Amino acid sequence: MTNRLTRLLEYIPVFGPLLRSARRGGQAERWAFAFNIAALWLLAVAWYGYPVLIVTMLTLTGLYLFALVYLTSEGLRARWRMRRS
Repeated sequence: MTNRLTRLLEYIPVFGPLLRSARRGGQAERWAFAFNIAALWLLAVAWYGYPVLIVTMLTLTGLYLFALVYLTSEGLRARWRMRRS
C-alpha cells in the first residue's frame, strides 16, 4: 500500500520530482527535500497568511490525537485478537 501511495504521489507535478529524487538519491537529496517542503510551506504562509497556519495546526492536532489513540489502544487490540482466536 505504501509503495503504491508513494508512486501515486510521484505523479503530482511539483511534489513528484522532489519525492522521486529524495527516494532514489542520497542523504543530500533527502535534506534538500525536507528543506524544499519547509520552504513551500513558508511560501504558502507568506502568500495566504494566517489561514495556512490555522489549517496546518488543525491538521496536526487531528494527527496527534489519532497517534495518541492508536498508541494507547494496543491493549484493546491485543484482547480483541485473543478473543477472535
